[in-house]
Amino acid sequence: MKKQILTFVIVFAVLLTVDLVTKYLTYGNHAVWIPNLLEIVSVRNFGIAFGLFSGVTWLFIVINSILTLVAIVAWWFYGRKNKGMNIGFAFFVCGAVGNLFDRIAFGYVRDFIHVPFFPPVFNFADIWLTIGTMILVVLFVVASFKKIDKGIEK
Repeated sequence: MKKQILTFVIVFAVLLTVDLVTKYLTYGNHAVWIPNLLEIVSVRNFGIAFGLFSGVTWLFIVINSILTLVAIVAWWFYGRKNKGMNIGFAFFVCGAVGNLFDRIAFGYVRDFIHVPFFPPVFNFADIWLTIGTMILVVLFVVASFKKIDKGIEK
C-alpha cells in the first residue's frame, strides 16, 4: 500500500510542478509556437470553462475545495487498490489543486494554451483534470461491467 501512496504523491508532485511552472513561465506572454496549431496567450479566467459564471470566484473556491476533498477520500478508499485508478486520481486531484491554487492566490485561473481550432484557452491543470476524469470513467465503467458479468455467472 505504501507503494501506491508514493506513486500517487510522485505523479501529483510532477504534474503540479509542470502546471505551476508553465503558468509562471508563459503568463503575460504571447507566442505562436506552431502556426494555426498552437499559441501561447495569457487569459485571466474568472469563471469556469469558456469563462462561464464569472464573478463568483469564492463559490468556485468552495466547490473546488469540496470536490478535491471528495476525490481524495474516494482515492483513499478505492483508488489506492488499483494502479490505474491511483494514477487517474493523481491526475484529477492535481488538476483540481492547480486551478484551486490560482483561484486562491490570484482570484482567477491563469490559462495560456490556445489551439486556434478549439475555442477555449486552457492550462495543464485542465489537461490533468480531463485525463484523470477519462481514466477514472473508463475504469469505473470496466469495473461495473465486471460486477455485472459476475452477477450473471451466478
